[in-house]
Amino acid sequence: MQMRNFLQKYKANLYLVCFVLAASAVLAGMFGFGSLSIQRDGIRQEDHTFDFSAAVPLAKTHRYYLQGNWEFYYAQFLSEDGRAVLSDSISVPGSWAGSPVQNMPYENGGYASYRCYVKGLSHTKPLAIIVPNLACAYRVYADGVLVTESGTVCDTVGETFTSPAVHKDKVYFDDGLHEIIIEVSADSFSGLYLTPMITDYAYETAYTNAFSALRFALIGIIAYAALVLAIFSARSKIRYFSPWLTVLFLALVLRMLISTEGYAVSQPLLGNLSYERMFLFSFASTFIIKLISIIYFRDELKLRVSLQSMALLSVSFLLVVIGSDLLPNAVYTNYYYLVLQMFSIVADLYLINKLCQRLAAGQRNAGLLCCAYLFLLLGLTVDALYTCGAMPFRCSSCMPISFALFALFITIIHARSAVVMYTNARQAKALERELEKANMAVMISQIQPHFLYNALNTIKSLIRRDPKTAEKAVIDFSYYLRGNMDSLTHLEPIPFRTELQHIQYYCNIELLRFADKLKIEYDIAEDNFTVPTLSIQPLIENAIKHGVTKRPEGGTVKLSTRKDAENYIVQVSDDGVGFDPTAALAEDGRSHVGLSNIRYRFASMMHAEVTVDSTPSVGTTVTVYIPISQQKGEG
Repeated sequence: MQMRNFLQKYKANLYLVCFVLAASAVLAGMFGFGSLSIQRDGIRQEDHTFDFSAAVPLAKTHRYYLQGNWEFYYAQFLSEDGRAVLSDSISVPGSWAGSPVQNMPYENGGYASYRCYVKGLSHTKPLAIIVPNLACAYRVYADGVLVTESGTVCDTVGETFTSPAVHKDKVYFDDGLHEIIIEVSADSFSGLYLTPMITDYAYETAYTNAFSALRFALIGIIAYAALVLAIFSARSKIRYFSPWLTVLFLALVLRMLISTEGYAVSQPLLGNLSYERMFLFSFASTFIIKLISIIYFRDELKLRVSLQSMALLSVSFLLVVIGSDLLPNAVYTNYYYLVLQMFSIVADLYLINKLCQRLAAGQRNAGLLCCAYLFLLLGLTVDALYTCGAMPFRCSSCMPISFALFALFITIIHARSAVVMYTNARQAKALERELEKANMAVMISQIQPHFLYNALNTIKSLIRRDPKTAEKAVIDFSYYLRGNMDSLTHLEPIPFRTELQHIQYYCNIELLRFADKLKIEYDIAEDNFTVPTLSIQPLIENAIKHGVTKRPEGGTVKLSTRKDAENYIVQVSDDGVGFDPTAALAEDGRSHVGLSNIRYRFASMMHAEVTVDSTPSVGTTVTVYIPISQQKGEG
């Protein structure tokens, strides 16, 4: 056992390492690919001038990223003040907040201008100059002409309005020297922390439209899936999935609506809140999604996640989100967002470790759930890195695609589970039909033709000589038949009082048949418990049919009940011919077949024990021990 636990723990740790390596490899590959694509351009820069003469020609799907040193004019708009004074040279992408420019760190927020020059850039088709998804308001001038605008640029704190939506015009460059000025303003963000880029105007327009349409198509699919899941969960009697899956899907939809291209369209629909303010909600949604994921996976895989752990994570995340809006001016808010967002890796490692443990234990669907969470984690991480400026290239489409893959995997997982549950339900239905047949067989076995014949003959003989007794016999016989029919619909245990009534109806008929040869005694000390339907009456029938009536002088059948500390005890005894219990299985008598059936029903339904004590020529005693703990409302 110790070796098995050791191997399982070893496998879980191995899966955890593989998961972390896979996620790291994907992130490193994306970052490396983006960096190589930028270096491939071969753009030389000197004295704030980008020289494109040796660069790779701009193809339709290509972008030039203007990474390098730009002239920086703090708290100045070059388009409005031709006598602006150069503050310093600053690296783009990057933030001015906290940068030791002229031995003084600039505060976050405010406004400033950037300027660079380009030469050797000749493209026969119109160009566009943009800074996509920047949380600052900005405007771009090419040779003094306003060509791109996003949000409302303002030199007054609190009046800046930011938006990821971009209004752009066509730009035409020849091989000569051209000036590019980008003016930015924000309440708390600072500068060109995302990379400005030059791209083909027609391609950029088509790209923006296509990926906005793709994002909202994926949003619609996931939102529709959440709606279907909610309706299905509300109407289904069987739980196919955790109800938190619907909440998780809605959280993913919200995240896609309030970030990058999603918010460029949904901003007017969501209160027209400045993108800079919405960025805080986008930041907070990362923690919310990861908390919901833990709850969902806990329900789905029955993970042992304590309420204390959930409360600790929730409080920690809440403090991080609140603290992110109270940042000191010496720290750039957006980069600080990234650092704080990485704190959620604690939740990722916690959940991934739990998933890997289930995978090592061989739990169904654990592997697919690991893959699904990998997509969710990559989507959130890449989006955080990109929107905070850590990814040097445009990759805003990664998040919605990753979320869609996560939803696809989860759908496949639950579709497989639904098929299994449907198959099990069909098998259970078949077993239920077999049980109904078995109940019918039990009922029929209790109404043997000879009993019907004898009962009817007894009633016939009473009609002329004792009509009142005959009338009572007919009533008892009808109640007896009704009790047998009702047993078909009672799959659960019934009150002992109900079974006792059925026994009395049966015994009344048998007393009329055998007259002085049969005596029935009742010693009922306890009757407030339940028994399987038609479980005690067959014992009485066996005692009469195979016990006392086999003796010429007849005998007595006694039914008694009592209670001890642990059990309700039902006892059926007779002073009939008895039998050898060790030879019972070898005989071909219905009584022993019925006794086996009764034993099985008591054991499977109530964990009760049935014992038989019999001595030839002395009599038989059958005792049933029904645990008090198995009674509803007891123990």
